[in-house]
Amino acid sequence: MFAIYYMKSIAFFLLLLSHFSIAKDFYVSPQGKDTHAGTTSDNPLASLAQALERSKGVLATESVHIYLMPGSHYVSEALVLDRAYASGSGHQLVIEGIGENVVVKGSALLKNLVWRTYRGEVKVAAIPSDLRFDQLFVNEALQVKARFPNYDYANPWRGGLGYQLASDGGDRRYDSWMGVDSTVFSQKVWENPETGIVHAFQSHNWGNMQYKILSRDRTKHQLKLGDGGWQLQRMYGIGKGTPFFIENIFEELDAPGEWFYDERQHLLYYWPPAGLDLHDALVEVPVVKDIIQIKGTPEQPVKNIHLKNIRFTQAKTTFMDAYEPLARGDWSIHRGGAIFMEGAEDCVIDACDFDDLGGNAVFMSGYNRNNMVRNAQFSNLGESAVCFVGKPSAVRFYQTWDDAEIHHKDWEKMRQGMDLGRGPKSPDYPENCVVENAIIHDIGLLGKQTAGVFISMSHHIRASHVSIYNTPRAGICINDGTWGGHIIEHCDIWETVKETGEHGPFNSWGRERQWKQGSGGMIKDYVLLDAIDPVIIRNNRISNFRKTISAGNWTIDLDDGSSNYEIYNNLSLGSTLKMRDGYFRKAYNNIMVSPVPLGWHVWPEESGDRFTNNIVVIAGKVPGKEVPTQHFIGPARMPQEGRWGDIHDQNVYWNANTDKALVYGDVTFENWQSQGYDQHSKLANPSFVNPGKMDFRVQEHSPAIGLGFKNFPMDQFGHTMTKIGPFWKEFTGTLQISLTADKRGEKVYYTTDGSQPSTGSQLYTQPFTIHESSLIKAATVDSQGKRVGPIQAEFYTKVDRVKYPSWYQTLLSGKTDWDFESYKFPQTNKHIDGLELINIQEVPDLIDASGGYATGCFVASIDTLGGEHWRKAGLRPHMIVQGMGTESIISTDDFEAALKKYAGQKVSVKTVYAYENQVFEVQLK
Repeated sequence: MFAIYYMKSIAFFLLLLSHFSIAKDFYVSPQGKDTHAGTTSDNPLASLAQALERSKGVLATESVHIYLMPGSHYVSEALVLDRAYASGSGHQLVIEGIGENVVVKGSALLKNLVWRTYRGEVKVAAIPSDLRFDQLFVNEALQVKARFPNYDYANPWRGGLGYQLASDGGDRRYDSWMGVDSTVFSQKVWENPETGIVHAFQSHNWGNMQYKILSRDRTKHQLKLGDGGWQLQRMYGIGKGTPFFIENIFEELDAPGEWFYDERQHLLYYWPPAGLDLHDALVEVPVVKDIIQIKGTPEQPVKNIHLKNIRFTQAKTTFMDAYEPLARGDWSIHRGGAIFMEGAEDCVIDACDFDDLGGNAVFMSGYNRNNMVRNAQFSNLGESAVCFVGKPSAVRFYQTWDDAEIHHKDWEKMRQGMDLGRGPKSPDYPENCVVENAIIHDIGLLGKQTAGVFISMSHHIRASHVSIYNTPRAGICINDGTWGGHIIEHCDIWETVKETGEHGPFNSWGRERQWKQGSGGMIKDYVLLDAIDPVIIRNNRISNFRKTISAGNWTIDLDDGSSNYEIYNNLSLGSTLKMRDGYFRKAYNNIMVSPVPLGWHVWPEESGDRFTNNIVVIAGKVPGKEVPTQHFIGPARMPQEGRWGDIHDQNVYWNANTDKALVYGDVTFENWQSQGYDQHSKLANPSFVNPGKMDFRVQEHSPAIGLGFKNFPMDQFGHTMTKIGPFWKEFTGTLQISLTADKRGEKVYYTTDGSQPSTGSQLYTQPFTIHESSLIKAATVDSQGKRVGPIQAEFYTKVDRVKYPSWYQTLLSGKTDWDFESYKFPQTNKHIDGLELINIQEVPDLIDASGGYATGCFVASIDTLGGEHWRKAGLRPHMIVQGMGTESIISTDDFEAALKKYAGQKVSVKTVYAYENQVFEVQLK
């Protein structure tokens, strides 16, 4: 057994260390005392804080190694490693866990609680008055704060029963009220509604917000809202149909597992789940937000701090703390994390786990150089996993959405006299930092504008061999174009963007000095002032196997202004590449298999973009649509006269749905080539090796090989720890299971009944077969029998019929499930009163290309004669009409009805364009 081995090995290891130490050593044990010397395993200290205090001054002359013994180490206030922990040349401060179960908790253990029955199944206990907490753990499981609707354990995502829909709202941050549907909303009388918090999605589905409740108006069926709403940028707030839930209302404590803390009376109320004995239960409450802070300055950085083999857990939430709008990406963020680093150099976080944290896990803020996070696992986080965020002080010209939309500043006036220097103007940003070999999943449990890896105002950040899944928004997000040089490689990203929309598993923005006001307002000469080095995205598998909530969800989503990118050797499944307005993007040697056409949106003239040696396969139908995909490209507001980028050539295109594929609109491949595009490209089956086993390399005879395409490995995506295959988790009949050892180890042991694997379990020697639904668990050990990396688990379900996504089923079967020719494709364009209008809600590409506006009539063109009255009033192509007089315009039907109502009158027409609202006075016929 691993546990028996570790008890023996730890004792032997510590005995050796105590006799042969070459550095100053301290030992910490939950059973120790802070009055001990702490220099051997026989007389350990009780707290990490005391070990750190004794390390001060020592680092100037020698390294310090702090060994944490197995057990829970509680931290009552943030451990700050500042200049007092500055090391001499080459000296290190290492904090290392010894054994499998070393846990550092940002919580307090509640001892000797006296529980009594309050009412029914609800128990109550007095809590020390000095404690302030917002989460409760019982036997190390996070409990649910009293809420409405009740938590949906079967489907905790926004589509589950744990959310209701707002009946109304002002839809503008900062929201002051929201409407509730009285027919389904809670009928309980809230004595103290001001304790409550609203968690609500933003109307455009770009994230969520939290607000304190001021009061409840039962007559108007409204909640009055107070502080909050700063958890993201952009003007939109809570609108009709917004999913929400309420928490921290005492009267809503009505289900097992729920709790409420009365801060005034210092009483904890709790409904224990069936079978839980509270007298023997471990009850813990988080009391800190940052567990460890490494804080130096650019002039005097803290160096060579190493954290190793530690599990960090149970930190407080941060969503009601100060948030900072970040440039003109859509994000706001709280500068904090369980491990917070600022003014740090050459620091390493190795083989650590982060789980059940209320905020971010690792946050590198401002000046950071050559830091690394490796061999790590992140799960069940309130916010993001790893964040690299510079300071505005390093940016030569800094603007935010809040400047314009909240504080009503004029962006154009702000640009007057702006600094036109190149690159950062101060060292206050992360550079040459790395996250590699990591598993990130089930994050963004509280904040939905979050990511597995987040980069803003940074330079040369590398994310390598990172597996990311189960996230509400992007797996990896680059918030802005300052300053590039990042490398995203060998990552495996899937099951992302689960609760939001108009986004991608990889997402970026680049709204810097070259990007003025969205549509068409870009200055090419300014691009490389901020995006000084190319961002490289290579050798990744990025997948979208699910239906999106709103428009978008391209696997690689280069959104507004994203420039200076090099994208190659990527496998995109279920969706494709989107490139919005930007410059200098090279995409080559990629494989894309999807029902979603390429998203070419709003390219400027002479963009410098190149699309070569790619394989683009269209198959199946877009989720939510009943018609198969016919086109390779979904253009939106592309140049009408000039060329689209520098070159499209030497690509292989194949539409598995039909032999009569179109490039876009009514443009055939021959028409496309006659315009000078894809002169040497081919329409042909690329001949994949074995897509049934997720091997999308092409065979030697593939036409892609002849055009210069080069195969790249299909077995190097994601983390390099223990892996369980195959990728698909449903099967019929029998299924062959394969295991891959952690690269740091040798042997893999596994179980098929859900029990924890040990060296006494089955040794993996070759693939094995399962016949029924099974929970497979596997662990790697090294040559000494010591476990390496985390235990991995996968559940495989036996079903009568595996339901693959449409695109994958089409690819595997070699034929479609429908008669393609029988479909009548909807006509989206309609000519009305001299305008060519499109219902924007029917064209997701237009929604994305026009700034996320999901309703209204997009003006595709204006007739030279018949539309003169519109042109004279100031209306222009690419505007979106959303109102006429007192009427809202959702569709062309609404537009026609409003025309009849106001015929012959002068009427106000409301439009949106380039993120701005405009009103025109039009004399109708």
